[in-house]
Amino acid sequence: MRITTKSISTRLWLVILFITVCSSPIVAQATEPADKEDEVLAVLWQQSSGEHRALCYQAYALARMLLDRDLRNHRVRMRRAIIVDLDETVWDTSAYEAMNVKQRTNYPEGWVEWMNRAQATAIPGAVEFLNYANTRGVRIFYVTNRKPVGKEGTAQNLKKLGFPAVNDESLLMRDDPAIESKTARRKAISAKYHVVLLMGDDLNDFDDVFEKSKTIASRIEATDRNKSEFGTRFVVLPNPMYGNWANSLYEYNFKLTEQQKAALRRALLRD
Repeated sequence: MRITTKSISTRLWLVILFITVCSSPIVAQATEPADKEDEVLAVLWQQSSGEHRALCYQAYALARMLLDRDLRNHRVRMRRAIIVDLDETVWDTSAYEAMNVKQRTNYPEGWVEWMNRAQATAIPGAVEFLNYANTRGVRIFYVTNRKPVGKEGTAQNLKKLGFPAVNDESLLMRDDPAIESKTARRKAISAKYHVVLLMGDDLNDFDDVFEKSKTIASRIEATDRNKSEFGTRFVVLPNPMYGNWANSLYEYNFKLTEQQKAALRRALLRD
């Protein structure tokens, strides 16, 4: 999915102030491109670890068990549906992240061109599960915050990888650039379908309660409060590369320099 806390102590901001004001070499580097070194391990884990693949297989195996249970135990009047996110949920866009690391660039630079090249690769287990659900009469909805400019490439990419039932009704893009929330799209689907599962790599893919949680503490609290939903209706895929978990580290302040971000990350470590 695309796309720290207000309780961060004064001490953390003093660390930032010290680095940015008292260290002239660092200030001189503030306008230079990020070295992206903090992202290298995250991208490598996504691309190279057996653990990432194992977690993906595990998530989709769980999804199949939950779907089978619903098919077996519930008679419903409305057609069943599954809502899935795209990036890092049904397919892997780590190649774009790797490109940014190598070129020392940041999202959204080059993102539209990358999308329209239709080169995302399938997450292990995703194609098989969604085709299985489709054969059982379940409607698949691909709900993404990709913008309409990338819709043609996105649809082409899904079809090329063998994902089922891709059309204008099932592929729901972020039509309004000002609205990142998926709540309205989820509600529109829920009004017509019995939604069995929601699958995503970011808490915001599941419920607006998470969208309202902007700090580390509030996101953890919202997760704990909704713990019964995970593994029963919500299925989470792993993504260490980006997302609202990372944005919350910086209190959604996208103007921080790389040095300021590095200082915050270190100050947040608990030992």
